[in-house]
Amino acid sequence: LCKQIPWDDNEDLVEAWKHGKTGFPMIDAIMNQLRTEGWIHHLARHRVACFLTRGDLWQSWEKGAHVFDEYLIDADWSLNNSNWMWLSCSAFFHQYFRCYSPVSKDLDKEGRYIRKYIKELEKMPNGYIHEPWKAPLSVQKAAGCIIGKDYPHPVVKNHSVTSKENMARMKTAYTNQPLKRKHDNANADTKIAKRIK
Repeated sequence: LCKQIPWDDNEDLVEAWKHGKTGFPMIDAIMNQLRTEGWIHHLARHRVACFLTRGDLWQSWEKGAHVFDEYLIDADWSLNNSNWMWLSCSAFFHQYFRCYSPVSKDLDKEGRYIRKYIKELEKMPNGYIHEPWKAPLSVQKAAGCIIGKDYPHPVVKNHSVTSKENMARMKTAYTNQPLKRKHDNANADTKIAKRIK
């Protein structure tokens, strides 16, 4: 059922993701909402799952599923695990080349959601709220949030490069483990049918 993807194993990255310390405000806000309220929108679930697995951090979907099981008030083991397999492209959904960006200016233009769940960024100007590491030091000082001190640097230096590298890794994993199709078992089915007759 599930493809065996050779995920990395980096507990520091998983912990940063779990505790809203990745340096990507939208990802961190979503994870902070999950931990404090026990619920996040299904598209927010998609975004943080893609980020943890095939999008950026290349960590096993099982680690993400465990965190969701721990915090979601609507947690259901079978649905949760199936969704994580789906979103990590380990099973059910195999369009690994479709990847969510951890920067989502279009969803929260004024940064209200981010400011609600990341207090350190409350005074960051709208133009930098989604990518505060791009703010000049004078802007960071005026906002009372120095990147690397009050709020972390991004754990991934370049999402565009990293996501493309991970797509290549996923392609290699798929090439090494082609999906089983019904026709792959045709010979076995024929042998069983002959025995039954």
